[in-house]
Amino acid sequence: MKSLEEQLTEVQQAISDVLNNAQEASYNGQRVKKADLAILEQREKRLLVQIKRKKRGGIRIRGVTPS
Repeated sequence: MKSLEEQLTEVQQAISDVLNNAQEASYNGQRVKKADLAILEQREKRLLVQIKRKKRGGIRIRGVTPS
């Protein structure tokens, strides 16, 4: 399985492709639609959060009152 960083690079490249080369194209009379930009952006955000958590390390607990 690819690392989170590798996945992020691929998602960002796909976003760039959609933005720069349109989202649909015709090949041999057939219409082909590239990945949905909104879905790619959601995936990018999730990967960025996962990478940030991985770098921070450890377990984080919120909303607990010390006794």
